[in-house]
Amino acid sequence: MADYDAWVPVGDLPTDDVAIRPAATVVLVDDRPDLQVLVLKRRDASVFVGGHTVFPGGAVDPDDRDPAWSSLSTGVTSEEADAALRVSDARAFWIAAVRETIEEVGLVVGEHNQDLVGHRHALDRGEVRLSELVATSGRPLDLSGLHAISRWVTPMPSPRRYDTYFFVARAPRGSEPSADGSEAVEAGWTTPAGALEGWREGELTMISPTLATLQRLAHYQSADQVLDAAARGASPERVRVIDEHATPALFPDDPGYRDPGTRPVLGWTWLPDPRR
Repeated sequence: MADYDAWVPVGDLPTDDVAIRPAATVVLVDDRPDLQVLVLKRRDASVFVGGHTVFPGGAVDPDDRDPAWSSLSTGVTSEEADAALRVSDARAFWIAAVRETIEEVGLVVGEHNQDLVGHRHALDRGEVRLSELVATSGRPLDLSGLHAISRWVTPMPSPRRYDTYFFVARAPRGSEPSADGSEAVEAGWTTPAGALEGWREGELTMISPTLATLQRLAHYQSADQVLDAAARGASPERVRVIDEHATPALFPDDPGYRDPGTRPVLGWTWLPDPRR
């Protein structure tokens, strides 16, 4: 596979007859009292990663790109988002991250918009737009707590392909997730190490974006440490694997990173390794 960097335009990536759709994923962290992350299990019948343990997320919707978000959101301007991800209209990824978290697990990233949870099912069914709800509430959507940490593009062949930016954010205080029952059938908190142990024991099924994120988070001690590091960022590192499902993700400093049998994936992380 070509030596793509983290900012390669999606139009320059290898493709087949399956369009690559923009998407966002949210890694919610909290101290309970040790560092934990929110994961969910997708229903077995899902077309994409059915039965897998993942983080909340989904495709960018047209409403996520509405120019009205310039006045309906705070914390990240359109120009700042474009500069951070090096693509145009990048703020839509931040909006999608918030919306998908509301729909899938009933949580809102941002201190002042918790009333939006009551509309989660109407949002999911497309009966109302998030921009309408925020405009009616009179309180802009706070995007300041979301930090982009990685980018992952679904490999070929796949029934669906996504160009997904992963974000990390702190969970709302005192909140508990509730799976939507359609795409997500379970949602709960776990330590990164605990989730990885469940995968090694065959109790959980994951793919490399989830594994790589958990592997990196397993070296952090607190939500504050994660969020501080995410705000600083680092140079993107390209991930390599032996098997997307059955072996850990490999980072450049890992033994065996370039061993025969490994291959690069379309995945890059810029969440710093706290051991360095």
